[in-house]
This record gives sequence, C-alpha cells and structure tokens, in this order.
Amino acid sequence: MQSIDWVAVLFRWLHIIPAIVLLGGTVFLRFVALPAAAPTGGAKPLLSALRAKWAMVSGICMLLLLVSGLWNFFMYRMEEVRDTGPLYHALFGVKVLLALGVFFIASALTGRSAMFEPLRAKPGRMLKLAAAMGLIVVLISGVLRNIERGPAALRPTDAGSIEGP
Repeated sequence: MQSIDWVAVLFRWLHIIPAIVLLGGTVFLRFVALPAAAPTGGAKPLLSALRAKWAMVSGICMLLLLVSGLWNFFMYRMEEVRDTGPLYHALFGVKVLLALGVFFIASALTGRSAMFEPLRAKPGRMLKLAAAMGLIVVLISGVLRNIERGPAALRPTDAGSIEGP
C-alpha cells in the first residue's frame, strides 16, 4: 500500500490555490471589471472600491505563495533539483523572477504609496502585464513538473553531451 505525505500535499495545495486566486483575480479585474465599468465612466470608483478587498486577498495569496514555495523547495525539491540540468535551473529562475514581478504589480496597484498613483490611475496595462506574466509562470511550472530530476537527468547521452529534459 502506498503512503501519502500529507504535509507535502498540504503545501502543494497551499501553493496552487493562491496562484489560481491571484491569477484569476487579475484576469477578472483586467478583462471583466475594467471593461464593464468603462462605458459608465465608473472604472476609477469601481477599482477604488475593489482595491481594499483585493489588497487583502492578494496579500494573503502572495504570502502563501512565498511560504509554500520556499517550504516546497527546501523540504521536498532541493535534493531532486540539485542534480538537474541547466534548463531546469534557467526555467526555475525565470519563473521566480516573473512571480516576483506579479507580486510587485499587485502590490503597486493595491497599495497606497503616492509613487505608484500613476499606475493605479490607468491600471489596464499593468493588469494585462501581470496576467501575462502569471500565465507564463503557470506554463513554466507545467514544464518544470515534467523535467526529469535526479541523477538520471545528468546521464551522458550517446553523443557525449548532458541529457536535457
């Protein structure tokens, strides 16, 4: 009988669910809420009303993503990832940088700093950028789950080069 590592499952859920909420909320704001409010000229009041609620939700999602991502990496993936090829590391680095970019945009759009008021005044472009970056993070994650990890990933091929995924 197979055993299940319930802590690993819990932290995987604590990573996937906030990602879904953060990306889904961003897509909703950009492609549903903003266009629906534009004809009435109510985009700015709508976003102001949504900002406080969305700030709380996105902040919790970002915290859960950071905590669960670090937990998953250090507790479950570090040994596997150590022996992967350069493609895995490159994609993982791009994924982390893009995720941090999404976090920055979410924080800038929901925060109160006067420095980011121009972004909050016309959020459409930034929301579209965050949605695109979030989608790329999800796509890269799917690739990373399918790259061979462990010593077999570094086994020489017939041509004498290092095997990639």
